[in-house]
Amino acid sequence: MRSTVPDDPRPHATGTVRILWDDDYVYARVVVQDSNLYKGPGGDYTYDSVEFFVGPGSGGSNQWRVGATGVFSGQSHTDRAAWTRITETGYIVEIRIPKRDVILQPYGKLTFEVYINNSSENGGDRYEVVSAFGTPDTGYGSHEAFLDSVELVPAAEPDPRYSVIVQAEPGGQVTPNPPGHVLRVASDDPVTFTVKPDRGKVADAVTVNGAPVPLEADNTFTLSNISENLVISVTFKDDPDAEPLPFIVWNDNFARGEYTTAVIIDLGEGREASGSELHPDLFTVSARNTTLADDSVVFEGERKISRVYANDEPKVRGYLGKTFHSPDYREGLERGRYIVIELEFYTETGGNTTLDGSSNSTRQNYTVVQNDDIVLTEGEPIKLAVFRQTGVVNPILDQFTTHTHGTLNYALYTRKNEKGQEMQGLPLFIYIHGMSRGGTQAEIDQKASMKSANGAVALMKKMEENPDKYTSHILNVSYNYVFTPQTDDVKAVVDKLIEDGLVDPDRIYVAGFSWGGAYTNTLINAYPGFFAAAATLSPVIGSPEASANEAHRDLAYWMFINAHNVGIYQQTLNNFINNHMPFMTNAYRIRQATRRCRTISRTKWKRRCCTTGSRWKIP
Repeated sequence: MRSTVPDDPRPHATGTVRILWDDDYVYARVVVQDSNLYKGPGGDYTYDSVEFFVGPGSGGSNQWRVGATGVFSGQSHTDRAAWTRITETGYIVEIRIPKRDVILQPYGKLTFEVYINNSSENGGDRYEVVSAFGTPDTGYGSHEAFLDSVELVPAAEPDPRYSVIVQAEPGGQVTPNPPGHVLRVASDDPVTFTVKPDRGKVADAVTVNGAPVPLEADNTFTLSNISENLVISVTFKDDPDAEPLPFIVWNDNFARGEYTTAVIIDLGEGREASGSELHPDLFTVSARNTTLADDSVVFEGERKISRVYANDEPKVRGYLGKTFHSPDYREGLERGRYIVIELEFYTETGGNTTLDGSSNSTRQNYTVVQNDDIVLTEGEPIKLAVFRQTGVVNPILDQFTTHTHGTLNYALYTRKNEKGQEMQGLPLFIYIHGMSRGGTQAEIDQKASMKSANGAVALMKKMEENPDKYTSHILNVSYNYVFTPQTDDVKAVVDKLIEDGLVDPDRIYVAGFSWGGAYTNTLINAYPGFFAAAATLSPVIGSPEASANEAHRDLAYWMFINAHNVGIYQQTLNNFINNHMPFMTNAYRIRQATRRCRTISRTKWKRRCCTTGSRWKIP
């Protein structure tokens, strides 16, 4: 195996890879030796994990990743499956990878690679990548280093066992049911299955290859003399004695992105839960997040509950923290119509946002199971309930509408007054995300970029805290990878907002991060003098071309570059400082280091941006 840092004095990771294949899947087992293993949460490449690249592709399009503790990331697919185990010397990963469009045939070539990401025992600090076949840490951009690396050889002897696929719909479990839901069974080996409905559910139908199978009194059935591959399908239905109760899934935004933070049960008009009788062990909450395009599973599993409380409205009351609570944290009420089940959503490693591995939005499908009686303030307790998800709520993102105009995909927030009317003559803030943060399907998923770190969401939070100071309309641009929209399409949308009287043409502001910062500069140069102010955060390229166009002279402009953003980022900053900033009267640049900012230059602020009332103040 090959290492990116063969001479690094820190412990190196090594591994043994074994590969199998059939007509539909590639299977791999990797036994990793790692003396400083990270054992906490965290599934991306900065933690101890194994990555697999199957078939040609670029931009990570064929990448599958499994963390040492079993956390999936990278590509999503309904039929992917993995199993992991921590050992005394490291960890083991076994994975089943769907072939997708890869051709698997005897003596054919397979473009295949395995990487071991090696972090310290602290996690989040990957310092080494070890590869099996090609140059390590290059697969995300190209498959050339491991092209046709494996020859597919047929087995000397076919496996005599049969496959038994176990498919259980939401509402219960079937055991045994291994990762990947496929059992390998010998013909003379009878297998007994047990169907376990959740509380509030009963078994509906059990079929084997489409034929009904009766359950015994103890909810079991046995398969004997198996002579072909089988598919077991089990469905569940509501217990006729259970009371149906609706619930919503509550999503919220933070610095890292959107998380599912709670589910909220509605007991109905006239009924209230006793707050003192609510506790985390009262419920079990599970999630099955799927992609928008093909319903591939992105996350599936039980969620940890941090607290359960009563409320008089279907909202959260802040969040419980392990060290500090959120600033808006409040205790639950003594009684309330709504039961809020708050989930532990933020961990030491950031937790899992609602996005898939390609930064696309997902559907949040949740299941709530009652474990004990729900005590009410009046009347008999609720002993048997079945919970039905009725919606997904995000109090910020739900205020945006989605649109497409030519090559521009965008989400738009228009501020309304107390009568629900769109406010006239407000500032407009345009935000442009970084490369890949808009996902791969911006034409149908215009809010995806708002579910990771996003400036439009940050302004919405500020507007909640101080509407008098930050009131504005917001336009969030969305695009795939680096394929930004045509500038005239953006201009046309803004011009229409001005024409309709919603936007003050003298107060149009634009900001962007990384590739979005570069596109911010593109807009500024396409329409000199149109924007009142702009801020670019680590722009890849560009700046206002003030040396060539005097219209940029009075633009209030910030360029933020982290001291650790080396290479092209520093070149972009230096080009701005040396070639264009001398021609500007209101330019400001910051080179940010850890925990502090150092001001390089400062001038008077643009007067039209420094007014009072609903106009933004620039310090």
